[in-house]
Amino acid sequence: MLAVFLLPSWQKWLEQRSEIGRLEAQISQQREDLATAREQVARWEDDQYVMTQARSRLQYVLPGETPYAVDGGEGADAVAPAHAAAAVPRSSAAWYENIWESLRVAATPGAEDATTPGLTDLPDSGPTSGTGR
Repeated sequence: MLAVFLLPSWQKWLEQRSEIGRLEAQISQQREDLATAREQVARWEDDQYVMTQARSRLQYVLPGETPYAVDGGEGADAVAPAHAAAAVPRSSAAWYENIWESLRVAATPGAEDATTPGLTDLPDSGPTSGTGR
């Protein structure tokens, strides 16, 4: 009889202990997040850090400095300029014929394999960089 009365209370006590453990873990995580946020705020108080962030994120430069912008990222120099220029397709058709053919192909379903009139074949130059340039 005693077990019948104590069993529900025991289950409730175990559920509450589990909930307390979960909440304590959540409080601990929130304290770590708060400490990280306070460190970040303290970093932004430093003028040198703000200056570094402005230079890297916003591409700001100091007066008298010369800014340089590198286009193409890491693999920009993977193909020599002379080789890249040789891989550009040349068209013997007039520019307006190329535009007209482009519009015709775009309006025709399933015509993605069509070629532009007068477009010569690419020179066989081996593997390309895959950049589409």
